[in-house]
Amino acid sequence: MAGRAARLLNDAWRALGDPAARERYDVLIGVKQPGSGLEAPPPQPSESGWDLPAPVRGAGGDAAVVLGGLAALAEWLGPSPGPSRHVVVPDVRALFFSRCLEVAARAGLQVSAVRLTEHPLPVDGLVIDQSPQPGGKVRRSATLTVHVWHPARPPSG
Repeated sequence: MAGRAARLLNDAWRALGDPAARERYDVLIGVKQPGSGLEAPPPQPSESGWDLPAPVRGAGGDAAVVLGGLAALAEWLGPSPGPSRHVVVPDVRALFFSRCLEVAARAGLQVSAVRLTEHPLPVDGLVIDQSPQPGGKVRRSATLTVHVWHPARPPSG
């Protein structure tokens, strides 16, 4: 990605630094028509201490274009916004409890289990109900309460 950005900047410098290339570019994008003119603004003295370095000023005072392009590039290369604060509640009913934990973790939810069987066998339980219901929106890291059924141990006898 950095290599692509460097190529884009180099291409921009070539177009802005060469008056003939800049003219062709302006005609190509429709900013200027051949033979008509958008005259470059007359040079204005800058405030003391605020003068741009010569490479940034470019030919014909194109500093605003260059700096605008650099700002757009920085925004494009910058970090993307974080995850949404709210998530859609997944439907974990009819999943085994271990799979339910994986699905909830991917959604950013905490899980609270309610065991429905008093003396369960040591096997993965089955989720038979959940709260909040699927499809609703909750805050990321909210608690998803699931009701888990296990087969019961046979009575000892």
